[in-house]
Parts: sequence; C-alpha cells; structure tokens
Amino acid sequence: MNSLMSKDDREIQKRKVGRDKLSIEEYKKRMADEEYLDHAIQKIATDLSHYLTR
Repeated sequence: MNSLMSKDDREIQKRKVGRDKLSIEEYKKRMADEEYLDHAIQKIATDLSHYLTR
C-alpha cells in the first residue's frame, strides 16, 4: 500500500531522448532524398495544423 501512496512514481520526470546525433553529411544525404523531404514536409504540416486548430 505504501507504494501506491508514493508520489514519486506519479510525477512527470524529464528523460533524455535516445536519438543519435547525425552529422551534417548525413543530413545532406537525407535532404537529397525526395521521399524523405516529402515525408518531413507532410509531418511538419500535420503538426502545425494540429496545434493551430487547438
């Protein structure tokens, strides 16, 4: 019962995102790919419309 009453487990904690850091050359390769750019633009547009309609 004590573990259910513990407030530590219920609070939001900051966590490090496990993303790998990409080099500039890797970003250039991705940007040269048309499908990647289309996907990225679509994702940005979707996120923006979601936040603007809130």
